[in-house]
Amino acid sequence: MKQTKSETDKNYIASMQKLDKCDDFNVHMNYSPLRESLFSWFEFDNRATVLELNAQSGALTGLFARRCKSVTAITSCEKKDIVSKRYEEQENVVVLSAEEFDKTRQGKYDYIIAYHTLSDLNENILSVWMDMLNKEGHLFIVAENRYGIKYFCGAKDPYTGICYDGINNYLHRSFDEGRCYSKKQIETLLESNKIDNYKFYYPVPDSSMPQMIFSDNYMKGTNSFERLIDYNYIDDSIVGLEHRIFGELIDGGALPFMSNSFLVDIAKGEVSDIDYAVLTTDRGEKSGCATTIHSGKIVKKRPLWKQGEDNIKRLYENTEDLINHGVPVIKAKLKEDEYGTYLSMPYCEGPALSDVIKDLIVSDKEKVFEIFDSIYNYIYTASEVIDKDECGDILSKGYLDLAPCNSFYEQDGILFYDQEFVMEKCPLKYAMFRTIKYCYASAKMMEEHIYIKTMYERYGISDELIDKFEKKETEFITGLRNTEVYKPMYKWATPDYEKLYRRMKKITKLSEKSDKPYKIGYVPGVYDLFHVGHLRLFERCKERCDYLIVGVLTDELVEYYKAKRPVISYENRAAVIEGLKVVDEVIPVDFNNTDKLKAWEQLHYDCHFSGDDHVGHWDDIIEELRKRGSNMEFFSYTEGISSTAIRNKMQD
Repeated sequence: MKQTKSETDKNYIASMQKLDKCDDFNVHMNYSPLRESLFSWFEFDNRATVLELNAQSGALTGLFARRCKSVTAITSCEKKDIVSKRYEEQENVVVLSAEEFDKTRQGKYDYIIAYHTLSDLNENILSVWMDMLNKEGHLFIVAENRYGIKYFCGAKDPYTGICYDGINNYLHRSFDEGRCYSKKQIETLLESNKIDNYKFYYPVPDSSMPQMIFSDNYMKGTNSFERLIDYNYIDDSIVGLEHRIFGELIDGGALPFMSNSFLVDIAKGEVSDIDYAVLTTDRGEKSGCATTIHSGKIVKKRPLWKQGEDNIKRLYENTEDLINHGVPVIKAKLKEDEYGTYLSMPYCEGPALSDVIKDLIVSDKEKVFEIFDSIYNYIYTASEVIDKDECGDILSKGYLDLAPCNSFYEQDGILFYDQEFVMEKCPLKYAMFRTIKYCYASAKMMEEHIYIKTMYERYGISDELIDKFEKKETEFITGLRNTEVYKPMYKWATPDYEKLYRRMKKITKLSEKSDKPYKIGYVPGVYDLFHVGHLRLFERCKERCDYLIVGVLTDELVEYYKAKRPVISYENRAAVIEGLKVVDEVIPVDFNNTDKLKAWEQLHYDCHFSGDDHVGHWDDIIEELRKRGSNMEFFSYTEGISSTAIRNKMQD
């Protein structure tokens, strides 16, 4: 039995509830609907049987259950009960442990999905999987690339947890937990199995929660980095900004070599004709779509869930409405097939208007003004003025995607596409504000040639209106992107530029020669009611190491150990210490890293500094640290002063 609409809703809502206000990365990996983006663009045969190898916690199992006749999900013994419980009401899902599956291995399948299961390039594994495929079947291999751009940016290897380990082809070569592979290694494996009918896809930013899927047949960076949400900044070893590199990475032809992940379609029949996909899974069941470019130069736009078909129909109506108002837009056809309702559009070869503007801003500023004037006029003519207020003309409909990022530039002028978002009773100036805001956001160098304020003033957008429109835009984006639900992911995708810069300086500093006995020193504490004794402690620590990390205990941890909260909040204590010249970095100490060996695993410090009141208490820990090449040193406290003494004096 296929998953019903109510069951789809139930699973989706359950996933959202698990994610709500949860900033645990593993929870998002296990339950986020964003995980489905890896395959939600693919046109599965709804009569097909699926074998899902290494299904883990079943993040994609529900997608296959909705799209296909049946799914056999193989996972570990530990996770079998989790997946079984998760899909217990779906009759077309069978969950087996790897051990159970190895004993039977009965039947053949139309699709086999193999996640991260290449066992050190075992040449026999592919032949085993291919024998399990039906005549026209597909085998999909998902693997991480050891030359992925995020690893060059400093991300830890997903299997060993060591930076640059995969890039160096695993110097210690311990593959018990798996490994990353290069494209060449996978191609060699395919060739050794005499497989020549395959197609490489490149999920971006990676295979976990992709937003775009590229192939060798489509390598255009147009607007790509504007869409990219690279959420790797949760990794505290990152020193490079992936989104700043991404556009040129594609345009320079480097993505096949430096893609973070590979998705390989190996087919007994025909490989997929889809060359590129962009996904908006974060917009939820009613608005989430997959836009795919096919090798026949056809573009299709499909809802990711059945509940989104009304949105596709509205998009078609918007296109027809714009054409009737004389706005140049790519003609779309509303169609039905075995997968449901979709829009079909011809592929346009013209350059993206946003790219044209980036070139013209340097050579022909007046032409840039002409282009923005044209967009303003199209926004105006796309609807009727129904009112006027302090914002100016109010349109019956504001087409919010009449912008450079949703248009091509041809000899005849601007050609718009994908006009999805309409705002009823929309201020004309608000729609123009969005056009300017996002054009400048995607091309930072525009500000060097035409101030954004100059552009706003050209269309009567005052500072007061900018403030008002910024609030309006925040509300719009918050609703569109389910910001409240995906708040942790957007937090992980927002780099702390100051912290990144400190890491860059840290690497530089640690590479320099020094007479000090230690490179990295670590000294944790509460540091409440900061006083000169704390300062003297840090100065003595800094005399012994090149790079000093201070761990500040969170309010919750202090309350847990001392049964009272500190006088000064964690944020303010950390801010004071960050401002000291002798301190290079401040980190929070919470329940995850209060253990000194756990802290070492995170920081790899060379010496742990502490007050001499702990001498003799931590001998076992010192022994373990020395096994790791680290040490512990103790300093005497500054006499006559302490936070407790200050607190008591204040109370007196």
